[in-house]
Amino acid sequence: MKVLVTVKAYPGLGHSVGEAVCVAGVRLDRDRPEWVRLFPVGFRELPDSAKFRKWQVIELDGTKARGDLRPESYTPHLHTVAPGEIIDTRSKWRRRREILGDLVGATTLCDLMAEQEGGAHAPSLGLVKVAPGATAQVLDGPVWEPERQMLAELAAAPHLLREHALRPLQPPKFQISYRWHCTHPKCPGHQHSSCDWEVGAAALNWWRSYSDVRVPLLEKFGERMLGPEHDTYFFVGNQHQYPRSFLVLGVFYPKF
Repeated sequence: MKVLVTVKAYPGLGHSVGEAVCVAGVRLDRDRPEWVRLFPVGFRELPDSAKFRKWQVIELDGTKARGDLRPESYTPHLHTVAPGEIIDTRSKWRRRREILGDLVGATTLCDLMAEQEGGAHAPSLGLVKVAPGATAQVLDGPVWEPERQMLAELAAAPHLLREHALRPLQPPKFQISYRWHCTHPKCPGHQHSSCDWEVGAAALNWWRSYSDVRVPLLEKFGERMLGPEHDTYFFVGNQHQYPRSFLVLGVFYPKF
């Protein structure tokens, strides 16, 4: 498959997959753009030649995910990942919007949630318009219990396929939480914390550069992305075990 990567979630930890990232994007090898979810992606274990960025086109093989009936979910064969073109913002987001095509604003979060009543095969990813008036706040990050900290250390340890240890994954120090409405006429309002890896990484990497890292976090991921000069959309996706529970995976915010 050929995929434009639009979402890289903050890494998670599990007994069966170790440290893994959920990646989502748009398939470009079909007659029209289609959503795809790739999991698990052991991103930090990929060789440098296979590491990819958001808004980069990659080619890879994958198989339909076992045990996950969501139509967009695939298991990637990571040894086949070949990064390609990066779709940057030199064209003021125009090319990104052209590639996304009719997926931009094709549904609302309220509609996606309602469709889950139809069963596990309902669509589980979308790019939904954010109505004016959305707000953001910075919240403290999660505190990991000892078991999760141990999983992080085990996942980072050397093994047969990786000679050198990685720095153990840390929980993000802060998170961005949004209060917002989608454009459904009867939307009651939504509240979500972003699980975008970019937010979590910024909270960790900026820690020593600012007296209060919450200020630049709110400026970039809140005030700037939600500002009136931007046509703001949220990438959203649901959770496998809780299909009516959706997450904000990232932000698409071209200027008007």
